[in-house]
Amino acid sequence: MQDLRQMTDVMHHRGPDGSGYERIEQNNYVLGFGHRRLSIIDLTKSGKQPMCYKGYWICFNGEVYNYGEIKKELEGLGHSFESTSDTEVVLQAFVRWGSSCVDKFIGMFAFVIYNTSDGQVFCCRDRAGVKPFFYYIKDGLFLFSSELKSFHQHARFEKKLNLASVSAFMQYGNVPTPHSIFENTYKLKPGHFLAFNANDILDDNVLKPANQKCYWNVYDSYNKPKINLSFDEAKNETKKILKSACDYRMVADVPVGVFSEWGL
Repeated sequence: MQDLRQMTDVMHHRGPDGSGYERIEQNNYVLGFGHRRLSIIDLTKSGKQPMCYKGYWICFNGEVYNYGEIKKELEGLGHSFESTSDTEVVLQAFVRWGSSCVDKFIGMFAFVIYNTSDGQVFCCRDRAGVKPFFYYIKDGLFLFSSELKSFHQHARFEKKLNLASVSAFMQYGNVPTPHSIFENTYKLKPGHFLAFNANDILDDNVLKPANQKCYWNVYDSYNKPKINLSFDEAKNETKKILKSACDYRMVADVPVGVFSEWGL
């Protein structure tokens, strides 16, 4: 539990409004969730994480802007909610639709959902990779975090440089995804999710490519048939899309600041 708290609290800057920790003991493994909260939607304790629903636990980072629409759809299917947070909507959406729920989400997010009944773990990153997702696996230890500095707080994390990644950094000025600067440490690709069973974590090959799936690719959009619109129609549609994007991002239970800069 000490490792979990240290890994979580070293990221106080990512969530200064609160923290939560959960230790789940099973026959073959122990799982820990830690969360630092930045309160934007639902400032009450009901939005606190880690959050549980029907034996499913979630740690969620980011925002799903269209959560209100998804919530109404779920309520129409008989779901009820204890909070007004988008976290609970993400969790119940996964329970209802499984991995296909991500196709409904508009936003920036990285999250992990764990099913206590069968040990399934689901890790997901948003389409553009706005929210970071790092993970480490070796000798039956699986760590995940928004920042590498969390891993340094775990006693079993081996801080060993990946020389190939160092070479890439010297050449490109960054370490290309899915690689990381440390050995046995990776970045989940944007638009991908990773699914595995915690009972199999002793097998380091559990995170092989077959366990990862690309649920969105920008080239799929590029390759869609062209829409036959006039220039004026295209301008109007672009205006609608931009307005919708701005309206989504204005939803918050705290004051929202906007900065714009126009060049000639």
